[in-house]
Amino acid sequence: NVWRNISGEPVQTNPMAMCDGQTVEPEDLVTFEIHYADRIGENYFAKHRERHRFYFYPEMTRDEPMLLKQWDSDGGLAQSGGERSDASYPGSPCTFSFHSAFDDLLAPDDAPDRWSIEVRCLVIY
Repeated sequence: NVWRNISGEPVQTNPMAMCDGQTVEPEDLVTFEIHYADRIGENYFAKHRERHRFYFYPEMTRDEPMLLKQWDSDGGLAQSGGERSDASYPGSPCTFSFHSAFDDLLAPDDAPDRWSIEVRCLVIY
């Protein structure tokens, strides 16, 4: 996926944060179903764990798009059928990256609202 600020101002309200996939274990995942008209899909929530490492990107501008990994079939979790974590495979790619906006308590009270877009992409190589 590609996430991008679409405002002319740097993001101050609800910046993007990402969790390091190497710090997520299978027991941290909660699977939930998404019901569509023609199928049922699955996705994950993450349980809070002290070992999770988060990174955030303050004041991102329009010319700083972020690439997010939605799923990697070569990732450790994908290769193990969900039984082992990406951390179990040192040097292997993460299967996916948890990401979210968050409430930055240090943001100015008069900061403009965040305007952003996230686009799903498929990359085959």
